[in-house]
Amino acid sequence: MTNTNYQEIAKKIVAVVGEDNIVSATHCATRLRLQVKDRKAIDDSQVEQVEEVKGVFYNAGQYQIILGTGIVNKVYDALQSIYAFDEVSKDQMAKDDSSPLQRAVRNIADIFVPIIPILGATGLFLGLKGVLFNETVLHAMGLTPNSIPEWLSASVTVLTDTAFGFLTAFICWSAFKKFGGLPIIGFLIGLMLVSPALPNAYAVAGGTAEPIMAFGVIPLVGYQGSILTALITGMIGATLEKKLRKVMPNAMDLIFTPFVVILVSVFVALFVLGPIVHAFEGQAVKVIELFLHLPFGIGGLIIGFLYPIAVMTGMHHMFIMIETSLIATTGFNPLITVCAMYGFANAAVCLAIALRTKNASVKTAGVSATITQMLGVSEPALFGVVMRTGMKAILVMLGSSAIGGMVLSLLGIQANSYGLAVLLSPLMYIYDPYQVITYVVVGIATFVLAFILTNVIVIKKSEPTEKVAKTQGSVKNVKVYSPIEGEIIPITEVNDQVFASKMMGEGFAVLPNKETIKAPISGTVKMIAPTKHAIGFVTEDGMELLLHLGIDTVELKGAPFTLTIKEGERVEQGQAIGSINLKMIAEHGKDATVMVIITDSKEKISGLEYNQDYVLPILGS
Repeated sequence: MTNTNYQEIAKKIVAVVGEDNIVSATHCATRLRLQVKDRKAIDDSQVEQVEEVKGVFYNAGQYQIILGTGIVNKVYDALQSIYAFDEVSKDQMAKDDSSPLQRAVRNIADIFVPIIPILGATGLFLGLKGVLFNETVLHAMGLTPNSIPEWLSASVTVLTDTAFGFLTAFICWSAFKKFGGLPIIGFLIGLMLVSPALPNAYAVAGGTAEPIMAFGVIPLVGYQGSILTALITGMIGATLEKKLRKVMPNAMDLIFTPFVVILVSVFVALFVLGPIVHAFEGQAVKVIELFLHLPFGIGGLIIGFLYPIAVMTGMHHMFIMIETSLIATTGFNPLITVCAMYGFANAAVCLAIALRTKNASVKTAGVSATITQMLGVSEPALFGVVMRTGMKAILVMLGSSAIGGMVLSLLGIQANSYGLAVLLSPLMYIYDPYQVITYVVVGIATFVLAFILTNVIVIKKSEPTEKVAKTQGSVKNVKVYSPIEGEIIPITEVNDQVFASKMMGEGFAVLPNKETIKAPISGTVKMIAPTKHAIGFVTEDGMELLLHLGIDTVELKGAPFTLTIKEGERVEQGQAIGSINLKMIAEHGKDATVMVIITDSKEKISGLEYNQDYVLPILGS
């Protein structure tokens, strides 16, 4: 694709979101992340129609557009070349309803994301080195390790050791860039922390070098691999620089601001921050490694289960910093190994749902999302298919991911890099035949397990033809009443692409003006979501119906809803079953539209006949 195409994509995105609506723009490995003034002003369906956009969602105070690895960088560059949006919002220009923890994680992610490509490439160099210099491989070629020319060994070392040797410089550079400082100053400070004048941290740790003692009590060493020291030093330096530039006379600003920033930052890092943080960081890495190597693979089981939940909540970026610390300190990354099983499990569940559904749009979206997940972008499969299918699908994905993580932890599998997912992830293990073979086998087994469990547990078996025929005959006479007072509108007009496209089934929606919720049909309560925003019913004739209270109200964790029914209970049409707090929903910026979906309609119903108080399903041809 040419640069012009990426510019067109950027223009289309801005046209829908609104140039005046965008406060700041940044990106992670897969998503364009926009902080906006008014989330409600954005039509998600129009954004999703833009070429290369694989999905959208709003999380942690940002409107996030899923584009995929590689594509997002090009779209972001095109966006900034045209509009030059701020990377960081100034003076809280937009309301950020994310928690302090979410903001902290987001900031850390923004610092580490630019570094991922160089460390991922270095990991591949390490893997190739492990293959080419392996004694078995050399023996097969009639060589020994001593046969390797010094020039070749030195060249390979340059490729494999440089990124980690100067990692603090990259982190300081990125931290300065993120927090509004001059990145080149941050880069220099980072280089000073690993100056050859200081004893190498790895040599000191290995006992082959001694630290230089300042004032007889403070050990001075280089901070190779000290992630937190570089991170905090970068934050302090960038903050100090911004404050100094506000008060420094213009004639002195060019030279004296960098002079003071470098002097203070390096002094704090070497004599105060470094010795304390480095000691803490070393212990933290040991604790993480200990947890990952708990007996019976318990650590891998827990992390394999929790990581997908972290992805759902946007907290998974915290793992990047931990993985970087592990690689820099130990040379290996066992954390990504157990987390990676999420990708295999998520792809398998999504594919199983796509292959078995009778809904053509869900099938197409599911297959596309599976391919996208196999290439490393998980959000379309996770948010677009798995989570929308229900709790059983989510639990199968979580359980399969956890089991895969447990097995890999038990077998001692660990990557030497990060940044590669699913199909490409075996490249992180090619440094050792046992590692790569075991990882591939467990990954495939996790995929197969999740696929089978989805078919057995999540997807209902097809019912006999005669029962379907009976249901179709009965549907024609079933009236589905409005569950709440308000204006009835076609389902195609709701502000949710999944419901509006009828992916979930035929139905209608209500713009409520009262708060009492009533049963839309007579039948049995089949399901109540833990967050109380969704209720499933089934009639005696077998028609299934979903009552969905609001759009994106799942994020409110049930607070606006009061229900007086329970699963398995029989209800009569018109019976009061609870209430909805419209004021609370509005205060949280959510849409209170109530949707009624005939989830098993698929090809049985061709449309709905509207009345003032109810709709009548019309049989398909």
